[in-house]
Amino acid sequence: MSKRSKTQLFLAAVLIGGGLLILALFADLPISNAVINYNSLFGTLFQTFGEFAVYLIFVLCGQIAMAYASRHLDEPLFAGGLFLGGLGLSAWQLKQYLNEIASYALTALHNSHVGKPIGLANSDAATAALPVGQALALWLVIYLLITALCQYWLHQQDNQQLTKYLIVAIFASLTVWFALEVNLALKDFWGRVRPYELNHSQNNFTVWTHPNGVNGHKSFPSGHAMAGTLSILFSWFAVKPKTKKILWIAGVVYAITLAISRIIIGAHFLSDVTFSFLLTAAIIFVMSECYHHLVSDEQQL
Repeated sequence: MSKRSKTQLFLAAVLIGGGLLILALFADLPISNAVINYNSLFGTLFQTFGEFAVYLIFVLCGQIAMAYASRHLDEPLFAGGLFLGGLGLSAWQLKQYLNEIASYALTALHNSHVGKPIGLANSDAATAALPVGQALALWLVIYLLITALCQYWLHQQDNQQLTKYLIVAIFASLTVWFALEVNLALKDFWGRVRPYELNHSQNNFTVWTHPNGVNGHKSFPSGHAMAGTLSILFSWFAVKPKTKKILWIAGVVYAITLAISRIIIGAHFLSDVTFSFLLTAAIIFVMSECYHHLVSDEQQL
């Protein structure tokens, strides 16, 4: 992307995002009250499965590390450490994602059974889980399938291409980790009540410019919106420019769709998802620029 295109994209993001944040100062609560539907299937599906990018990027990066290590068995200490690290990262992150899906899905089913809105689920802690045996069996089957597919794909790459993938994986992992840490820190610091946590009179609502300190509430900024924006990172692993562009656009569209779903299901306000999108996009941009500045053209995808 040229410098001119980057500047134009930055200005568009500032104008649109800034405009939405200004609008949210006055309209956060009215917008939520107007669109909330706790029985929204659209919102519930995105709530249940929507954060896949955070976990699957780590899974992909771990698989790349395992494949790279397998080609450097002549350096057993390095290869062994890298392989075990990749194995642990990919296996654990898949398990965490499946736990999240199970928590949301089981809560939705329980709510439906007892006559409560299906979308009402605790977004800050797992409240339901599969039996341990079932959870482990499901995780093992899916992990083995993902590993087989990823390792088959990576086996087709030559050493130079695999090295490029490993470099991208390092930057992608750091980007996801940094975005997560910043998002979680701000959630705690802002202590904002979610729409579904508002009391009857809604007098515990606070505007997004007002941090409340650590109080157990974590509406601002949105974790799901962050995860949706991180789906842009899948474009980093594409080789062809056209594929990169398609995946980049798909990531942006997915992030916006997920953000809308969070407002509809009553988990976040407009400002929560807007700020999260802008913040995560900024982190992605900075890390992408670091990659292009620090990695030689020959080593870049």
